[in-house]
Amino acid sequence: MRRRAMTESLPSPSEATPRSMMPLAISSHVSTYRASHIELQLYSPSLRVSAQGPIAVFSDHDQLCGRVVLDHQAHHTGKLILSVEGCFLYSGQVASLPSEPTKHVFCRISHTIDVAPPLPTTSGFTFRDVFGMRRAPSSSHLSLKSVSTERSYPFQLSLPQGSKPGEEMPPSFISQTLGGNPMTTTCEISYKFFLTWHPELFAEPPSCLEVPIVIESERDFQSKDAGLGASGDAWVEMPLVTERTLPMKAAIALPTSVSFCRDSSIPYFVVFSTTPRSRSLAREIAADSTIAISLVRQTVIQQPQMTFPLTPPPSPIKEGPSRILRRVAKSNPRLKRKRSAVDEDEFRHKPLPDIPLRTCFQENKTIYSDFLLGFPKRPRHFCEPGAHPSLEAQTSLPDGLLKGKIPLHKDMLPCIDWPGISVKYYLDVSVINGIDDLRARIPVKIY
Repeated sequence: MRRRAMTESLPSPSEATPRSMMPLAISSHVSTYRASHIELQLYSPSLRVSAQGPIAVFSDHDQLCGRVVLDHQAHHTGKLILSVEGCFLYSGQVASLPSEPTKHVFCRISHTIDVAPPLPTTSGFTFRDVFGMRRAPSSSHLSLKSVSTERSYPFQLSLPQGSKPGEEMPPSFISQTLGGNPMTTTCEISYKFFLTWHPELFAEPPSCLEVPIVIESERDFQSKDAGLGASGDAWVEMPLVTERTLPMKAAIALPTSVSFCRDSSIPYFVVFSTTPRSRSLAREIAADSTIAISLVRQTVIQQPQMTFPLTPPPSPIKEGPSRILRRVAKSNPRLKRKRSAVDEDEFRHKPLPDIPLRTCFQENKTIYSDFLLGFPKRPRHFCEPGAHPSLEAQTSLPDGLLKGKIPLHKDMLPCIDWPGISVKYYLDVSVINGIDDLRARIPVKIY
C-alpha cells in the first residue's frame, strides 16, 4: 500500500556524509515513500506530476536505484523483497460486447536482501569493565552511535533487455481519449515497484509498499512528417501483386523509414503504369479504378504453456536399471570417456530451450479505412525554370498518381515487440479495376 511520497534534491558532494551515500548511478530526483517500519527512497532522472502525486520516470535502459531504511522498531532479522512488474490491461470483445479488462503480466524482476543484525565487535576487558566503572557517554558519541545503528540497504535493479534485435520494453501507456475514436483502444501499460518486509518474528506483520513508476523509450529525434525532397531517395516503392497477369502495374510509395510518430500522419503515393504503354488504357484505368487504403492493428497476447506428462513413461520390468545402464556403456565406448573441462563448460553454459507459448488473445482491427475513385493526377518531373525533361525521363513516369495522408492519433497504442505481447500495424492497399484486384500489405512502425 502506498502511504506517502515526497521529492527532494540531492546534497552537493561536499555536504555528502556516509549516511546519505547513494549507489553508483546517481539521479537528480529522490522520491520517498513510507509504510509501517520501512522507508523507500527511489532515485530517478526525472519526475512526472499526476493526480496521485509525483511519479518517478525511467528510460528502458536505466537502472532502478535507491535505498531502503528500516526503523528501530522493526525486527532485527528478516527479508526485504524488491520487485518490478509490468502489466498490460486489455479488454477483449465477445460477440461485440465489451468484457472486463484482463491483466497480463509480461515483465517481472525481483531481488531479495537478507537483513541480519551486525556482528558484535570483540574487545578485551578493561579495568573499568571489571569493577563496573562506566563513563557517561558524550553527546558526540551518542550521535555517532545513532548514525551507525541506522539500518539502510541500498539497491540497484537492471531492467530486462530484449534478447532479439528490435525487442524493446513497452513504454508506459494509457489512453486519455474517451469516445468512439477507432484509433484509440481501451488498454493500459503500467509498471509498479513493490517493496515487502518479511520479519522472522511471526508476531510482527509484514509491511508492503506499492509504487507506480513510468518507463519511457529512448529514441533519437525523428521528424513528424516526411517530405518529398528534390531527389526521390526519400521514398521507397513497394509493388502491388495480383493473381494473374495484367496489362498494368501498381505500387505504393512510403517514406524509407516506414516509422511514424503518433502525433503525425502517414503520407503515401499510389501509382500505376500500363505495360505496354497505352494512353487509352491509362485513361480508362485512371477513371474507373477504386483505391482502398486501410490501417490495421494486430494485437497478440501469449502466455507460457507448461506441458508436463501426467504419468511417467512405463519402464521395463524384466531387467533392473543398473543392468540396462551397464549394457549400454559396454556397447558404446564413447560413454567410457571422461568429459573434458571444455565440454563441461559448454554444457554448463548451454542456453535453455524456449518455453512454448499459447495464444490467449488475438485481435485484428481496422482503425482507418478510405475509398477513393480514380487517379486524379499524372506525375511530373521537377525541372529548373526554362528547362524541359528528356523524353526518356518523361516516358519512365507512371501513368497515374494518387496522393494521400492517413492522420494518426496521440492516444494510439504504439508498436510493441516483447516476449508474450505483440502490437503491429499494417497498411493494406488495394487497386480494384473491374474484376481485377492488386493488393499489398506493408508493415509500418508507429511509436
